[in-house]
Amino acid sequence: MTRIKRVGMLAVALLGTVSATGVGMSNTWFDLNMTKARCIQQATLAVKRAGFTANFEAGSESVFADQEDYTVLFRCIPDKKVAYIVVAGPDSDLADKYVSDVEDAFNGN
Repeated sequence: MTRIKRVGMLAVALLGTVSATGVGMSNTWFDLNMTKARCIQQATLAVKRAGFTANFEAGSESVFADQEDYTVLFRCIPDKKVAYIVVAGPDSDLADKYVSDVEDAFNGN
């Protein structure tokens, strides 16, 4: 599945969630000093370690996956020296926790 299709599916899923119960989102970014391939490899492991294993997809720039009602996007942008994580789901406090879990796993914590 292409990244554009996956992002579109995320948007549709979020719109359905918003209309029913609202949506919680959390995100973070941090400095990145590695190749894109290494970032995707490390992001893949981090996302899985954080429990996001359903509908898993790793592309050339991003990793997507689901965990129950939550979806994670991990984006590697090494030419800008940035990594970006966003988690969306019904509860923003739990989305915050999942963002931290993924970031910690990425950084080896």
